[in-house]
Amino acid sequence: MTNRFGGPLVGALVGLAAAGLGSVFLTGGFDPVTLAVAAGSVLVTAVVAVLTGRSIAPAPAPPAAPPVSGAPFTPAPSGPIPVQQLQEPARAAQAVSDRNALVEACIWMRDRATSPALAQHLDGAFARVGVSQVDATGQRFDPAVHEAGSTIAAGSPAEDGIIARTEQIGYTDRGRLLRHPIVTVYRGQVRA
Repeated sequence: MTNRFGGPLVGALVGLAAAGLGSVFLTGGFDPVTLAVAAGSVLVTAVVAVLTGRSIAPAPAPPAAPPVSGAPFTPAPSGPIPVQQLQEPARAAQAVSDRNALVEACIWMRDRATSPALAQHLDGAFARVGVSQVDATGQRFDPAVHEAGSTIAAGSPAEDGIIARTEQIGYTDRGRLLRHPIVTVYRGQVRA
C-alpha cells in the first residue's frame, strides 16, 4: 500500500487558507479565535487522512479491459493473485472499523449535546444508518442487556426486578449492542 501524502496535505493547506479567509471576512478583520475554530476541523481531518493513509485526491481509475475479439476463450495465465483482489477484504474491514469509530464518536457527542436541535439531528442520523437507542424503562432487568446503576425499593412484589428508569440510554447498531443502558432497578421491599 502506498501513502499518497500529497492529497491530504494539499487539502489541509487549502482548508487552512479557506478558514483564514473566512475568519477575516466573517469578523471584518483578523481574529485568531475565529481562525482557530474554523481551522480546527481542517486540522483534524488532515491528521486523520495522514494517519490512515487516505487521500482526498480521487483514486486512479482501473485499467480498461482489452477489447474482446472473436477468438475462442483462452484461460488466463496462472500466477500471483492481483494486488487489487487481495486488498478488497482489507478495505471492507477498514470501512467497518471506520464506521464503528464514527458511530462511537457520534454517541459521545449525543451524550453531551446541550442543544435540542443538535440532539435531534444526531438522532435522525442514527435512524438513517441503523443505530437505535435502548430505553429499558418498564422492562424486566436482564444483566446481559442492562447495566444496573442503582436500585430503589419496590412498591409491590410485582415490581421486583423491573427497571424503574433509564439513567443513561444504550445503543444498538443493526441489532448489535454497542452500549448497555444504565438503569435503576426496583428491588424487594426492605424489612425492618
